[in-house]
Amino acid sequence: MKKLCWLFLTLLLAILVLGACSSDDSQSSGSSDSGNNDGSEDEDVVTLTFWNRYPELRGGFANLIEQFEAEHPGIKIESQEAPEPETQLRTALSENNLPDMWTNIVELSELVEVDAVKNLDEIFTDEVKAQFVDGTWFENGTTADGSVYGFPLASPRSKAFIMYYNKDVFDMLGLTEADIPTTWEEFREVGQRIIDESNGAIYPTVWNNANWANEQMAAMMGSAITPEVPWQENYKTGEPQVLTEGKIETAKFLKELLDEGLMAPQSIEIGLGEAEATFAVGQAAFYWSGDWVGRQFHVVQEFDNWGVAPMPTKDGNPYYYRAGSEATSIQVSNHTEHWEEVKTFLEYSLEHLHETVYVDTGAGLPAKKDVGGEPPFEQYFDILELENELSIPVPKPEEFNPAVVEFNRDWRGKLEVGGIGDAIVGYLTGNIDDLEGEIGKIDQAMKDAFYETLEENPDVSQDDYIYPNWVPFEPYTVDMYDELR
Repeated sequence: MKKLCWLFLTLLLAILVLGACSSDDSQSSGSSDSGNNDGSEDEDVVTLTFWNRYPELRGGFANLIEQFEAEHPGIKIESQEAPEPETQLRTALSENNLPDMWTNIVELSELVEVDAVKNLDEIFTDEVKAQFVDGTWFENGTTADGSVYGFPLASPRSKAFIMYYNKDVFDMLGLTEADIPTTWEEFREVGQRIIDESNGAIYPTVWNNANWANEQMAAMMGSAITPEVPWQENYKTGEPQVLTEGKIETAKFLKELLDEGLMAPQSIEIGLGEAEATFAVGQAAFYWSGDWVGRQFHVVQEFDNWGVAPMPTKDGNPYYYRAGSEATSIQVSNHTEHWEEVKTFLEYSLEHLHETVYVDTGAGLPAKKDVGGEPPFEQYFDILELENELSIPVPKPEEFNPAVVEFNRDWRGKLEVGGIGDAIVGYLTGNIDDLEGEIGKIDQAMKDAFYETLEENPDVSQDDYIYPNWVPFEPYTVDMYDELR
């Protein structure tokens, strides 16, 4: 009898152990299939990799991806920030290990040449392309040889520098919108008033002494003085030009503000974030930067009591920025193994991305027309109005002659210095005394490389860079190229 009891108990114990193991295996298997509990994923779920180089778009992309995955449980987007985007992408290119998608960084023509980027004409039909802002589609930006290779993100009519003013400081010092300066002299006058009435506690402005910021500031403020050179090309003479009266005068103005105590002294050594924080906490009354900064104030600094206006210029004349200076876009690997899933994401993005990533976050102005959404701060529409006024299409020689794309890469590849931003950095920090002489060297090196490459390339002539039918401050339209053919 005892033997039977022990046998029964042993058998019962074995059944219980086997039942527990079976239950564990079932739970483990279920977790793997569903992607729950232990973090593993369903074997049927396709994961797409996406690299983003734009910090201001992180939150918007996170929201978009969350919404997309909820509606498409069979597709997961693995998003990764790219702190050194060009190095990261070039390494992936060399190792044949590109992500499925990335935000643009390497020149489109280079990617097309090595068959690395996917043609998106299947998605961007003529009907779909018409839904985007004029100027969105251009050679070596979003298109190559007339085909689409980039999903457009930001509007081409954006990224012009504007002036932010701190309303807390205005209220404290009794300033009104009538005191917003339009000329450099007016800026000095109101700046001195700010210094005097705050007993030196508040600076008129703070700057971020980065090479890219100096280059853009010199080009934009300088366009009020030398409008025929919107960036580094003179479209009247048809040659590179960075030595202009406008750029020299603008750099000198920045240096004078610093030397006269009208610019926060830390401006020459702090970065973008520190400059924005200085303005937000009320240590500076004005701040000059791009349209994306509104979101930074709202999200990062948690500061919304500010307004926007055009920057002051030497004599109060208008300034402008060349629209379509950069084709902000998503590009797709031509060797992705998951094109159908990528296509699904891009088609979803056509309906939702510009509202979710741009308007709802206030990160910038979307490339798509008539986008809905609710901006998180009321000044968004003031920024939109200013950008449409200040970002103006100019001639693009590569649209007139596609051979210009490779030509530009060739002559610029011969340069040791590609712009004047670092020269202005050195000038503001006191390491360069003769700014005009330094920029003159850069200007001459550009001209030498340009003319040398012209002699080597029979497919491009200087006439490709001359636009007699262009009038500065007036938009250069597609049909105007035909007038010159």
